[in-house]
Amino acid sequence: MIVREFRGAWRRLARRPGYALLSAMVLGVGLGVTLFLFSLVNTLILDPLPLPHPERILAVGEPSRSGHGIDTLDSDQYLALRGRLGGVDLLGAYVATGAGVEQGRGANYYQGSRVTASMMTLLGIRPLLGRGLQPADEAAGAPAVVLLGENLWRRGFNADPQIVGSAVRVNGEWATVVGVLPADATSMPVTNSQVWMPLKLLPGEHRDVWGVVRLAPGQQLAQARAQLDAWAARLQAALPTGRHTRGVIIKPWKFSFVPEDMRQWVWLMFGAAVLVLLLACVNVANLQLVQTLQRRHELALRSALGGSRARLVSGALLESLLLSLAALALALPIVHWGNRWIVSVYFKDAAGAVPLHHFGLDGRVLAAALAAALLSTALAGVIPAWRASRADLQDLLRDGGKGSGAGFARAARIMVMAEVALTVVLLVGAGTFVRAVGTVLSQPMAGAAHAAHVLTAEVMLPAAGYGDDAQRIRFFDAVGERLRQGAGVVEATASDTVPGAVLGSHEDVSLPGQPQPADGWPRAQMAIVDAHFPGTYGVRLREGRFFDARDRAHSVPVAVVDAKMAAATWPHGDALGSTLVLWPGRPFARTLTVVGVIEPLQLDGVLENPRPGLLLPLDQSVGQGPLHAVGLAVRTHAVADSAAQQLIDAVHAVEPQAAVYGMRSQAAAMAEARVGLTVLSSVFGALGLVALLLAGAGLYGVLAFAVAQRTREIGIRRAIGAGNAAIAREVGRQLLWQLGLGLGVGLLLAWPWSALLADPGLHTRAHDMRVFAPVLLTVLLVALIASLVPMIRALRVAPAVALRYE
Repeated sequence: MIVREFRGAWRRLARRPGYALLSAMVLGVGLGVTLFLFSLVNTLILDPLPLPHPERILAVGEPSRSGHGIDTLDSDQYLALRGRLGGVDLLGAYVATGAGVEQGRGANYYQGSRVTASMMTLLGIRPLLGRGLQPADEAAGAPAVVLLGENLWRRGFNADPQIVGSAVRVNGEWATVVGVLPADATSMPVTNSQVWMPLKLLPGEHRDVWGVVRLAPGQQLAQARAQLDAWAARLQAALPTGRHTRGVIIKPWKFSFVPEDMRQWVWLMFGAAVLVLLLACVNVANLQLVQTLQRRHELALRSALGGSRARLVSGALLESLLLSLAALALALPIVHWGNRWIVSVYFKDAAGAVPLHHFGLDGRVLAAALAAALLSTALAGVIPAWRASRADLQDLLRDGGKGSGAGFARAARIMVMAEVALTVVLLVGAGTFVRAVGTVLSQPMAGAAHAAHVLTAEVMLPAAGYGDDAQRIRFFDAVGERLRQGAGVVEATASDTVPGAVLGSHEDVSLPGQPQPADGWPRAQMAIVDAHFPGTYGVRLREGRFFDARDRAHSVPVAVVDAKMAAATWPHGDALGSTLVLWPGRPFARTLTVVGVIEPLQLDGVLENPRPGLLLPLDQSVGQGPLHAVGLAVRTHAVADSAAQQLIDAVHAVEPQAAVYGMRSQAAAMAEARVGLTVLSSVFGALGLVALLLAGAGLYGVLAFAVAQRTREIGIRRAIGAGNAAIAREVGRQLLWQLGLGLGVGLLLAWPWSALLADPGLHTRAHDMRVFAPVLLTVLLVALIASLVPMIRALRVAPAVALRYE
């Protein structure tokens, strides 16, 4: 009987290929976007890290300033905790670093990690060749050793089996290769790390490190947190004078890679996709209701001949099941392409890397796909099946076959209203992020006008010969001078910032003698730049001067501020010549004299809140900390990439052992800085577009069928003198009621939904009328377009049609 019912459902669908194809495509799109976003939930949130006992691996550090995720730990705090934290069987630390590895002419840059020996045990990493790091390798004065990643070993050293024990130059110094790590280990703890070196921590060094602990068997997260609370005072005492910790916390290590705010956005995107699936199911249910009404004669006869309601219901549900399975076949490629898109967006520069997270189909996603298909079957088929089971031959004979299907009409109207409401909710989400992208793009950004012509790069200098800041500054001066003499070069600069993408740092500032406010010192975006920064990035000077030969290491410390800082700190316009305190309240505080005011800057990433900008001269940064973050930028008349070889040649002419890496245009750097918002905007925009198309199709289908069902009635009205206006009013009244109720319910749902999407960091706002108003107008416009063809058909009905209908 089951086989017979399946064959019957298949034959019914085969007789209506247009309906079957449309239904499968609508459900396929809904299932596809839902499963794609569920695969992101699965990958980023549900899947554990690929480690032994991942539930016992925790991150330890300060809470991030945003309140989401976890930040670094001071190295002296790590040393204070090592061996003294109860309930922990391993404590490790690591930092991300670069490594210039000499291979033939010059050095090539690779992503690297400095790790404690305990990290290898903690992560369960076994070398492919040789040995791992040992505690003795961390001691001061211990011989330099290095481990290579499998990809670097195979491509850079031709998979030499005798590599262990040989010496290679890393960052200009010779180190012994003691092991090769397998490719699947190079994603931990730093993605695509190809060079591993021991992390040597000395008391009083105060380096920022990432801390990781492994709980002892049987220990719980709450117990580890209680231990940390007991150590709070000692951890504060381990910090430098004047620095106050935000506290030390423990969280699952995965929160270091996928912080809480990202998890929230992934869940919200998945929720929006579920709404799209619900919208698709409603649409298919409407289509099936139309088919059910057209088959009401057949269904009534089957019921009169003894067909049970169960048989009628199962027949309709089996049609839905076949449509859902066909939709699933369309949905799985959408999931695959979506995951490939995510990988291309976030990992386009990590060729050959083994990603920490596996984006794609796995058992959990496939199980969810099957469950979603069955759920879609129920959602799309339950109302048509219920209507099919109520087919009554006597009612049909009394109606003479000319009825309009009142029960169908009521159910269809309710579902169309649901479609309109869901569409409003999804479009509000899409509009919120599209509006946020517009806000970001409209922000004043230093150098944005020339971003496609500015090539930026980072440089890894060998340790030998560049141990102090003065030597590094001389190197950048020499390279900059060579670049400026090159053909097609407009200007070149050295700085620790790429405006709109990479910030030097956030620092505390104040006026001399100003007491510390209750909410802390004001903070500014600070960058260290040379005298050629304005010409490279097109920054205009408003008053005073920029840095020049007068601003040397032993000259009076000076600064250039942007107009935003000038207005906030000196509202009466007396910034020029005034003094400013950098790092107030600390032993190393500096007093700076303002020599110039420039146009507003946005040195930080485009998604960060705009802050006042402060620039310091590169030549006066000697002794203020190692200038490892200083890079190069060159502005050309042509596109930025055309200067790539010029830049490499200029660097190697001054220092052959320097490694040049991270070359990209300022435009590319700015695009990468807003990639998160771009993904959110693209996903919500796609969901909103799909919702709009589905709602339009649903409105059209219901109105077109309603007009067809009322052909007899419209013809009679024509015969007794009803004009076009009367017919249009009669047909339009139904549309207006459906639209009005759907829009009302949609607004009630969209109001709290927009509050969930509000995030100052992403520039998204709650209850933004500049979003709600266009959404309502768009839905109204689509509804009018969808009703245009049915309305024209209604107005063309002639009285003779009524006679033919009889």
